[in-house]
Amino acid sequence: MGRYRVGLRGREARPTRSSFRDRSQSTSPSRCTQSSLRAILNRLQSYRIYLLVGAALLVLLYLTWPRSGPRGTAQHEHAVELTPRWSSKSETSASTNLRVRDPDHTSTSGSPTLAKRVTAELEHLEHGLQRLLKNRFLPSRDDLSKLLQNLPPKQQTLRFKVCNGFANQRLSVVYGVLLAQHLGRTPVLPVLMRDGIQRSDATVMAHGANKVPFEDVYDLTFFLYELAKAGIRMLEPHEAPRLSAYTEVSLGSLGANVSGALDTTYGHVQHLSIDCPLFKMSPGEMNQRLDEPIIWAVLDALRPAQLPYSYVETMQRAIKHLGAINGKPAARYNFLHLRLENDWVAHCKRWSNIPDGVVRDNCYNNTETIDVQLRLFAFSTNVPLYVASYWNDVEPERAKKVMGRLVDAGYRVITSNDVFPEAMKAEDREIKALVEYYVGFGASRFIGNSVSTFAALALLERRHQKLWAAYYNGGNIPVAPYLPVHKLPWVFTYNSWSGKYDYMLKAAVRSAAHFNTLMPYCIFDGNTSSSIGRWLVDNNVTMIRHVPSWRDELLKKAQSRMKDNVQHSHLYKNPDMLVSTFQRVDLPVVPILDQYTYVLYTDADVYFRRAIHLDDFGLPLPRSVSMSYEFYKMFPYNAGIIMANLPTMRRNYKAFLAMMLDNDDGLYYPNYGPADQGIINKFYEHDLRNQMLNQAFNTKPYNDFDPNSFLIHFHGPKPHEYLSYLETGKCDFYSVCEQGFLKSLCQYVQEWQVYIPEETEMMRLGDSCTWLTNPTIMAVFQKKTGLLAQNQAVPDDKRQEFTQKQRL
Repeated sequence: MGRYRVGLRGREARPTRSSFRDRSQSTSPSRCTQSSLRAILNRLQSYRIYLLVGAALLVLLYLTWPRSGPRGTAQHEHAVELTPRWSSKSETSASTNLRVRDPDHTSTSGSPTLAKRVTAELEHLEHGLQRLLKNRFLPSRDDLSKLLQNLPPKQQTLRFKVCNGFANQRLSVVYGVLLAQHLGRTPVLPVLMRDGIQRSDATVMAHGANKVPFEDVYDLTFFLYELAKAGIRMLEPHEAPRLSAYTEVSLGSLGANVSGALDTTYGHVQHLSIDCPLFKMSPGEMNQRLDEPIIWAVLDALRPAQLPYSYVETMQRAIKHLGAINGKPAARYNFLHLRLENDWVAHCKRWSNIPDGVVRDNCYNNTETIDVQLRLFAFSTNVPLYVASYWNDVEPERAKKVMGRLVDAGYRVITSNDVFPEAMKAEDREIKALVEYYVGFGASRFIGNSVSTFAALALLERRHQKLWAAYYNGGNIPVAPYLPVHKLPWVFTYNSWSGKYDYMLKAAVRSAAHFNTLMPYCIFDGNTSSSIGRWLVDNNVTMIRHVPSWRDELLKKAQSRMKDNVQHSHLYKNPDMLVSTFQRVDLPVVPILDQYTYVLYTDADVYFRRAIHLDDFGLPLPRSVSMSYEFYKMFPYNAGIIMANLPTMRRNYKAFLAMMLDNDDGLYYPNYGPADQGIINKFYEHDLRNQMLNQAFNTKPYNDFDPNSFLIHFHGPKPHEYLSYLETGKCDFYSVCEQGFLKSLCQYVQEWQVYIPEETEMMRLGDSCTWLTNPTIMAVFQKKTGLLAQNQAVPDDKRQEFTQKQRL
């Protein structure tokens, strides 16, 4: 695995107002539809024999039914054969392929017997049905040729090599194609390796008997066909110019920007040959919006060749059989990719000690206590657990210790020694890795080590396919900056009765979608059929309905001091709003979120102004939660923006609830504040004080303008309240409204308003800000209103009251 360095990301182009006018509808299928189709396919699998018997009877009836006209012909000139087949546009819908048959094919001379015809038709029908049930579209070479007719190769080509183990070779193919696209060249299919195990940091390359043809590992026709569908032409080795026509270039000699250097220095060279491009492209030369479709096109096109695919199916059946309960095979299984091999232990020592100032502290974490992590990620002991590792390279005592803990914890453990097909035992190391990789795709839950390229890539691919995936070692995903497809989970809470704030929520969702680096989730309270509920679904937000287990007890506690606490917040008057604001404390136990290690929580009154990635929060990442200042630079902190470590919060959940509900002040926490913000500050005070969230992730418009801020939080006055202040001169937040206009509000409003072009009222605020950015007009406005550039917008004796009011 290569070395990783965090690169700075520049600011991206901003959208125009018209960018969001036609985004009210989503083309992606709902989770409900996907689940229904999956259930139908499972039912088809269960009743396969009945379908085949029925189909056989229909074929027999068709073949023996009397026909008008001479034998072998129908009333039409040509007969049409209907063959069920997967549509190339969807993995969950079948289409009908019309194939014209030679009218003389069934002539009397040389015609097959009825039994042979029935057998042939049944075999053909079963093959088509198997393709349907296995979700395996099989394009032919003719299909590929037709597609390539409209996709001629470019004049310039690029050869590249692959390196190291299975996952690194898989990524090498991705980077090779991506680099060719950046350079405007046609890539040439590489050869792969049988064994790429690394005993040092040296790159392992294919040579001699260690080479293996691409088609022995992956389905070549499918790969070329799917790439062609995505507009990418790739040459097979025999189609490319001879090797002597290529100019060899070592990427290590080109510096940080390899694509720029290749284009500048070798742009005139017709045919280039480079070494392994794995991790050679820096984060700065990749564009997530442009490169992500190419990356997924390549990864989605890489699927096992027929022989390794048969191994995958055999192993999956064996795992379910060994996981049987009361003689009934298991319906599903979970998958653990456990890195504890000798070469991994040595790699972690080297990797953690690279002297470049980057924090690397999560390579071997939690490996020998993996049973604890499985409990934190809700792995059921009732589901068989397949544990993958390269057991030939694992110290026996280490394996015995770790596997013993899993068995003692109640897991039904299965390894490759239990289920490897006999024929597969003689296969090469990387073929075995390929098979286990795809066995992992069939699992209900997958967990691995995020520093391992194998596990990190499997995690990204599974999440891309909406499958559950997690990592047990904490920290970050080092490969993510070099493969710009990872989406940081972004969670917010909302309800169906806060209509006057809908415009702010829409700006938050649209600005996040513009940068395309976040995966939005909304914990929603109220009617999901409301206009805002439907809008969220249409804009690709995953809706979560969650009823807290503590709801009744919380309301009982709140009612005990309701009259006293109304002075702190109006929320104490409304039970539903009080429960809604407490929803964020359940982040670690919401089922769909339990696969994530870190999530970004924000209030709805934000907008994003830069792409956000996990590593942007700095390493090491928070041990539990991280928050930043409220109005004043002092503790307690503001819970409007939280970087949350969910496994830690899950471990502390019971103790947290006990402290939250062990309160005689009606859910007000003296010295920490009211409601959920108060209890979060109280319980996690030590961690919060030790590691505060950078203000760039919680930038306020009443402070100085920060060109490097990632998101703006309309903390205190909301945009409509700033507008009201301009019209009436009144502000419920003391001098904070004045401070906003004197500081950075107008600069941020100019950016923010493009996300809500339909909100004419907010356009008035933007227009007003356009005038107020003129120094002369601002001076007149200050004189007329009496605005002063105050350092302290809230009087000392009103600090606590202001903090409570704006928060709740």
